[in-house]
Amino acid sequence: MNYQSLKWMIESIINSYRCPECATAVNESSIDIIWAAWSTINIDIECYNCRKHSMVKTEVLSLDLTNKWLSPENIEKLKSSLINLNSNIITKQTSIKDNEIIELNKDLKKKSLNVSELLWDDNNSNWLLS
Repeated sequence: MNYQSLKWMIESIINSYRCPECATAVNESSIDIIWAAWSTINIDIECYNCRKHSMVKTEVLSLDLTNKWLSPENIEKLKSSLINLNSNIITKQTSIKDNEIIELNKDLKKKSLNVSELLWDDNNSNWLLS
């Protein structure tokens, strides 16, 4: 990935990302690049307001925007793909709450622990991993 692509990615994150916990905007000092290769970067974002950490994976996508590619059918396909991508991103966002970490810590300190106890959600009566 070249420098300009990386710079655009980070600027895009700064302009659009909000903390999932308190909706505070981020700034450059909130972002730590954890890993970068080819067209992908993994970053850690720490909210300066509530101190929540979020791990974000972002990727540069190259588009051929020549006239032959901009047919009405292709534009409609692109629009549909972007809508689907956006809805997938929204539905996949999850946060780990402080109380979940505290409960996990308590479970891990038990003298006798069965792995299934960690993967079963008593509140919803279902498996956490499915």
